[in-house]
Order: sequence, then C-alpha cells, then structure tokens
Amino acid sequence: MSADDRRGDLRGVREERLFVKVLACEANPEIKDMTLSSATLDVSAGGIRLVLSNMVPMGTLLELWVEIKGCPGKFLLPGRVRWCRPNGEDFICGVELIDNGQESDLGDWQDLFI
Repeated sequence: MSADDRRGDLRGVREERLFVKVLACEANPEIKDMTLSSATLDVSAGGIRLVLSNMVPMGTLLELWVEIKGCPGKFLLPGRVRWCRPNGEDFICGVELIDNGQESDLGDWQDLFI
C-alpha cells in the first residue's frame, strides 16, 4: 500500500512557504531547536507533505508556521514526521498534525477543510 493510499484526509495541492522548528528528535537529538525553511506540496486537515533541505527522521516532533495565501496571519501547527525520503537534492516528508496539548491553531486549520 502506497503512502497515498493510506491518507485519511482529502489533500489539496498547495505550494506555500513555511518555517519548521524541530521540537524533539530521539534519533538525532542535535537537531533539536533547528529551524528549517520549507514549502508545502499538499495539505489536508490532518497532515502536510513538505519539501525540506535536510533529512528529518521518522517520529521527529515539529512546530510548523504555515501561511496560506488568502488567510490572515499564520497557523502554528504541531506535527510528527511519519516518513521522509530523498527527492533529488531535497527530501519530501509526510507530517501528521497532532494535538500536543500546547496552544496551537490546529482547530482553526482543520476548519479550513470543512
């Protein structure tokens, strides 16, 4: 079963710039607090597929700052890397959006997809 077949939410193709901060990474603790510039490939209520210049191990906890054209402000979204694979000189990562018990814009983000 491909990653596309396992998606639980309908995805919309969006190319938006965003910043990604590494909150925790058991497999590579030295990347904690690293901030990476990124771009989305597609988005859904429950996840984002994005392009990164660095490999980020599966299970890494992230904080995403996403700006969507046509929506005021930015969305602060917590996520967990579900997979990450090479794509030329970059990496494509699947990030599951999660409720980490901290303040976030996850509810407002999910409302965009209703």
